[in-house]
Amino acid sequence: MFNIKGMVIASEPMWRHTTFAAGGPADLFAVPADGKDLRSLLAAARREEKDVFILGGGSNILVADSGIRGLVVDTRLFNEYRVESAGDKGSGTGRETGSGKPVLVIGAGLPVSDAAWMSGSSGLGGLDFLFGMPGTVGGALWMNARCYDEEISEKILWIEAMDRSGRISRITMNKKEWGYKHSPFQTRNGGELTILRAAFSMSPGEPSALKTGMREKRDNRESKGHYKAPCAGSAFKNNRAFGAPSGVLIEKCGLKGLRIGGASVAPWHANIIINEGSAKAADIRRLLDEVAGKVAESTGFHMEPEVLPVGDW
Repeated sequence: MFNIKGMVIASEPMWRHTTFAAGGPADLFAVPADGKDLRSLLAAARREEKDVFILGGGSNILVADSGIRGLVVDTRLFNEYRVESAGDKGSGTGRETGSGKPVLVIGAGLPVSDAAWMSGSSGLGGLDFLFGMPGTVGGALWMNARCYDEEISEKILWIEAMDRSGRISRITMNKKEWGYKHSPFQTRNGGELTILRAAFSMSPGEPSALKTGMREKRDNRESKGHYKAPCAGSAFKNNRAFGAPSGVLIEKCGLKGLRIGGASVAPWHANIIINEGSAKAADIRRLLDEVAGKVAESTGFHMEPEVLPVGDW
């Protein structure tokens, strides 16, 4: 069925590929080596009428215990990293960046924290706020990753993506299509575009200062317990209309430590749901629903989950 340079595995357990460490097997799990491989995989899936799910770092998804039907494509080998200037051939920006201002082109499969450290260490500021965040550049783009009052969309010049028929297009930045935890890739082409790479407008900076700032951000994440147990980071989106962060609402409702099966609301941060070690995906989803329901009942506010359910629920 597949003739690619990368690999294809049958019945691959998805708990190995998500930060929740939960979830059943993918029918087929592929790691394409390049764009040609990806095009071949998409064509084969189309012929066989198989669904396709594009996996980044698995840091914001919850895979069903029954797994994922069809084909999962892992983008880890789309990990290019190169620096250009705005005037370089092929660096077409879609907006003025200033003569010679650095443009950083990054593959979708590169871990976003690695991209931040690599660029900051070489004196390029702009992505340093993402250091310590799990997931890939592609995933961060798909969800318009946000932290410390900055969004990845503020740095984008263009993004290249492949549709399900194998056509590649370059999408220039249009601020109207981006919002809080929202990108056009969630809806454009039915959500079926695969991000390949993106170009970012960077600012020259002092490497030592950038690295110091990144370490401080990582330490801040660590102090909040983001790395203590398998989780997906924030479980619910914040909403200014609520008058308080979602974690504060959850805590005020007395839900810290609430447990269903092997999943619990982290005792150190109410907007983190953790796998204590033996949680099923169903435990985690039930807990998400329970927390949202209790907060709505108590406050009238309906929190929106950040975690995306994936697979055969």
